[in-house]
Amino acid sequence: MPTTEISKFLDKLIRPIFDKHARSIIIIDGVDLIQRLEAYTTNGYLKPKTSLCKYVDDFFFMPNDSLESIDQMLDEANNFHPNIKLVRQIGRSVPFRDVFLHNSNGALKTSVYHKEVAEPYVVPFESDHPDHVFRNTVDTAIMRAARCSTTFSQFEDEIRPMKLMFLYNGYSPIHIDWRLTTLFSKHLQNNFILTMLNSSDEFGYLRHQLLTTSTNTEYDKATDN
Repeated sequence: MPTTEISKFLDKLIRPIFDKHARSIIIIDGVDLIQRLEAYTTNGYLKPKTSLCKYVDDFFFMPNDSLESIDQMLDEANNFHPNIKLVRQIGRSVPFRDVFLHNSNGALKTSVYHKEVAEPYVVPFESDHPDHVFRNTVDTAIMRAARCSTTFSQFEDEIRPMKLMFLYNGYSPIHIDWRLTTLFSKHLQNNFILTMLNSSDEFGYLRHQLLTTSTNTEYDKATDN
């Protein structure tokens, strides 16, 4: 229809301008949120009593106003229309997308968030898919664990059940360990003698590399589509 073509034309014309000016207030994914909150913490803004607020599973903010005023604002939004129901979650700990966030007495702690209804299934290794699909499936899980885990011990705790999940879906231990070794070698070889993850310093470096190379790439992909 003619109006559809007009809409597409305007979208191509206006979207780049909007994306350019709105990037600073758009959270692309959980990794982007971690980056912003770590900067927020480094600048000294995260206080022991700072509350985290999430509603509708798509919006996240840290209110400067009192919790009472935030509740009142969300109540008014809920009453605005019968079809609008903003389910909120406010406290020192909240999940957002695939990240679990915790304000530990003014220190930001993050970990992978697993929804209770999630099943331990991924692409079965014996399914009819190209090899790169299996590699990407394992790599994505490893990188998510590294990006979302604040400490080396958290990362190790996340990797153990991840391995079991892949074994359950037919992946061999050799394939899983190969992907782990490949990831570590790629990011550690230029700064560490051994390309295996054995200490908190090595994990901190790996996590920093993965965090800083993630979100901008994903944002560029999203805005190009």
